Amino acid sequence: MSRIFVKQLPILVRQHLPRVSTYSATKVVEALEDAAHLRKRDQLVDIFVNLCVSRALAVLPDLRITGIIRSLFAYKNSGIQCHNFVEEVASFLLHECGTGGHYESFLDSSTANDVLLLYKAFEANEYYNIHLYTLCMGLLATQLSHMTASDCTIFFKSHVKYIKAYDDGIFTKGDSAVTRDRILNLPLATEITVRYLEQGGGAPEDVMLFAEWLIPMQKYYGFNQEIFSLLSKFYLILSQRPAMFNIDHIHRILQSTCNVFNQLDTDSTNHAKAFMESLLHESERRSDVHTFDNAFNTLCALQKIGHWRFELLKGMLYTVVNNSDSRQYHRTIQQMLVNLIESIDNVQGQRFVMNVPFALDLCPGTMAHLKLKHMLKLLQDRNDYIPDKVECNEA
Repeated sequence: MSRIFVKQLPILVRQHLPRVSTYSATKVVEALEDAAHLRKRDQLVDIFVNLCVSRALAVLPDLRITGIIRSLFAYKNSGIQCHNFVEEVASFLLHECGTGGHYESFLDSSTANDVLLLYKAFEANEYYNIHLYTLCMGLLATQLSHMTASDCTIFFKSHVKYIKAYDDGIFTKGDSAVTRDRILNLPLATEITVRYLEQGGGAPEDVMLFAEWLIPMQKYYGFNQEIFSLLSKFYLILSQRPAMFNIDHIHRILQSTCNVFNQLDTDSTNHAKAFMESLLHESERRSDVHTFDNAFNTLCALQKIGHWRFELLKGMLYTVVNNSDSRQYHRTIQQMLVNLIESIDNVQGQRFVMNVPFALDLCPGTMAHLKLKHMLKLLQDRNDYIPDKVECNEA
């Protein structure tokens, strides 16, 4: 792709100002994207962006759907508010591209990914309009069979923000057409969740985003029997593929899964536990390096569901005990270690439920006791007389 600015210098903007009115649809989109990412900004850049926005509105039908999406994201990244650009784009899509409009077939060639990125682009610009929302939902309903796992996760991440906008009262204030059921759109949200689960997970990033989606999914919609059944298979399959996840994925997936763990049915619970144990096992096997925040928050999440396996938690426990940040959390960590010591005899005797070959040495209860008491002494020696004001973060 040819770019407008090869060098990232605002001084180059001056020579392009007179030419903006002649830019083609493709070139004006590229100019907006380049200007939005200039590291140095001055008044000329702001003028240039304003001119590009005006030109984009003038050639709006020629941008096609992909050009409109790119322009909306570039406009957001530019940080400049001008010409009611987002409102004009929304008006074009609603009125000019609707039935009987001048560009009635404008959206006919849109793919599922196009519609989802359009949905995301308006959310990124914090533009919430019930009629535009309904348009996107209608287009998505016709594209369900073509949605990939990555497409589904784009919907999950954006849809939560639309729901939050409604809950915060900023979704087209004063419009009587805005109702909770209309925003939640239970049938479509459920169908997209089922569509994702039927595809078996996708890339590691998709799995992580889906695990985070399950929290609002359970809160706003609940899980029906079909989703329970698919979740059980989903966890079972992924419990055999833990090596695909990096340590950041593992922590976020564990924290999210713990959040919905107690709302799962029996089969899903067993397979979710197998999945979590396989992730913890993989992290220990690779000797992954944990940040203090990740280790602490994950241990807190696991503690809330009563999940303790010393062999699988050693790395995280040593991280929180030996880190200087433990000073402000020391009473919470101390109680965590005490709880683990008290439950160690029962837990260490339980069979692992994960479906991967177990490659870590099993730690006898007496040895686990000694190691945990050593950690507890290290923590106490370092943090004597330090007041604790912070509790486990909510998962």
